Formats: sequence, C-alpha cells, structure tokens
Amino acid sequence: MIDTNNITKDEQFFGIVQEGKFKVFAPQRLEGDLVRLTPMAEKEAKSPESDEIDLSGYEGKIIEVSGEASSGWIYSAKVVEEAGPVLSDFLRKVFCKEDVTKKKCALVIGHKKDSPGGLNEKNNINEFEFNEKLVPLIEEKVKNTNVQRVYRRTYAGLPGDINSLGADFVVGLHCNTGDGTVSGSEVSYHHKSLKGRILAEILLKHLTACLELPDRGAKTRSAEDKGGYLLCYTEAPCVIAEPFFIDNDEDLTRAMKDLDGLAEAFAKALDEFSAALKVEEQEHSIAV
Repeated sequence: MIDTNNITKDEQFFGIVQEGKFKVFAPQRLEGDLVRLTPMAEKEAKSPESDEIDLSGYEGKIIEVSGEASSGWIYSAKVVEEAGPVLSDFLRKVFCKEDVTKKKCALVIGHKKDSPGGLNEKNNINEFEFNEKLVPLIEEKVKNTNVQRVYRRTYAGLPGDINSLGADFVVGLHCNTGDGTVSGSEVSYHHKSLKGRILAEILLKHLTACLELPDRGAKTRSAEDKGGYLLCYTEAPCVIAEPFFIDNDEDLTRAMKDLDGLAEAFAKALDEFSAALKVEEQEHSIAV
C-alpha cells in the first residue's frame, strides 16, 4: 500500500525575481516576502544554501514556482512558468506599485558571471562585477524613471527577454577594452535609430562631464558589428554605454574613485531622456 501520510502536495507561488530573490505576490499569506529557492526537500540534512537555485536569469521576470514554503525558503522548488508580457505588465501594476506615468528603462548588466567580459588584471575586476556594483547605485538615484534591472541568460535570447518587459528604452552597461593604454568614453546606438542617437548623445554628455575622460563619441553600429545584435533587435531605443576602458588602470581608478558620481551621471541621463520622451508624446497628441 502507498503511505499517504508521506505524500506532500506542492503549493503554487507567483511573484517577481528581484536582486536574485523571489518576491511573492501570491498566496496572500506570503505577499511581499522575499524568499530563496532550493530543489532540496526541507528534511534533507544539508543546508539549503548549498543548493540554491540561481534566479539571475529571471531577474525582473514574473514567474510561477511550485514547492513548499518554510522559514524564508521554498523547498523542492521548481520554476513552472514565466508569465507572458500582458500578464506581467498587469501584475507589476497591481503588486509592484510602479508609477505608470514614468517611462521604463531596461538597465542591462553586460555579460554574466561565467562570461564576465573585459578584465583589469592589476585590480582583478571584470566588466560584470563592476556593473553589478554600479546598478544598485543608479537605481537609488533615478527620480523620474522606472528602472528594470536585466541579467543576461543567453545572448541570443537577450533582445526577446528585454522586449517582454515593455520598456520605453534600453541601456546596456559595459566597459571598453583595448591595449591597456587607450582611454575614453563612448556610447553606441543602432545606425537607423534616431531616438537611439539622442539617448546616446545625452548619456555621453553626462558620462564625459563626470569622468573627464576623452570623448570618443556616440557611435553607430549595424547588426553585424560588435554589440549590434542587441541594438538591432530590441524594440525600444537602445544604447550600449562604455564609460571607460577597464584594462586601462587610470580609467578604472577614475571610475572607482567616484562610483557614486558615475551612478549619478547615469541617473541624470535616464531622467533626461524620459523627460524628452514625454515631451514628444505630448507634442504628438496635440498634433493629432
């Protein structure tokens, strides 16, 4: 006979992934709780931290999870499904209390932990690590823009992941690399995107004012160029920011010395472009 006393029924949870944790929307008793996920059963001897599910690929996404909740964890956890764009937009408005009058920027952290991009060997810091530290500071300083942090799951799937968020514009955070002596700030945009060019010029203006490095310009990219795939296939205006050369020790030192100021420069640029989009909408509605 089957021992029905040992059969447990997994519960279903809905929520959003924020900073690597799962913020629960439902069931109501857990609404607002930040929990972590593990495939382990609760009764297993080892700690859940030893087998935590990495949610970075779902950052900013609304997902359905099955499992058993206990003491800040969901045990025997499985990600059942990712919500589609229409349902995601509705749930964000209901549960995240986003100011819908603000424009939304998808702030994309370039590269990922196992493919971290450019490296400064002297200081042992890479692109991914630098920008992951920078993003929370930008989020704190932005005043008139809703910022949605985005982590890369796969490069091929990145434009689709961003498009599902319904962002009004996109900023990819990178650092440049050269031969260790090249210096300066640049921002890239798709060669056919007028709004992309405007965003690039606004962002570059604030970055060069902050870092006081050589202005390498707002540069056009096609789909075949480095970074062009993202710039081409995102539906919203998109730029790739490279404020400095990470393999140049002096560039990196300047950026690290005033990380707060660099975050402020990004925040001002995001808010300035958001304001420009609103003005354009108002003028269009009057013309119509």
